[in-house]
Amino acid sequence: MAFDPQTLPVDVAQCHALIAELALKLESQNRVVRLLRHELEKLLRWRFGRKREWVDPKQMFLFAAAIMVAAAQAKPPEESPKPPRPGHGRRPLPPTLERRRVEHDLGPEERRCPECREALRPIGEEVSERLEYVPASL
Repeated sequence: MAFDPQTLPVDVAQCHALIAELALKLESQNRVVRLLRHELEKLLRWRFGRKREWVDPKQMFLFAAAIMVAAAQAKPPEESPKPPRPGHGRRPLPPTLERRRVEHDLGPEERRCPECREALRPIGEEVSERLEYVPASL
């Protein structure tokens, strides 16, 4: 039945039939709107949602039997020696250069604990190599 707001039926039975038809049409349209809204939300989540890939841990049980059989049949792989990685940073100073050891020592007064006056002992040392340029002189 087509609905024309200018010509409404006068009979109550026809009005009830018209209302029922309009309610069914409204329900089907609401269903379509909900479906389209759901599809739109899925597309927006796919387009703008998180980009990480993940696997449900329960899915891994599907392949557990095949993995266990393959692991039992496979022999352990032989490890091939890895090629040495190229060095990075500074190269060490050549051994032909002269090396001097410089120690910064404390005076006799500073070698004692200020409270109990016992002799202090060394707890560590720092070692560094520095390249010093000495200009030519006559």
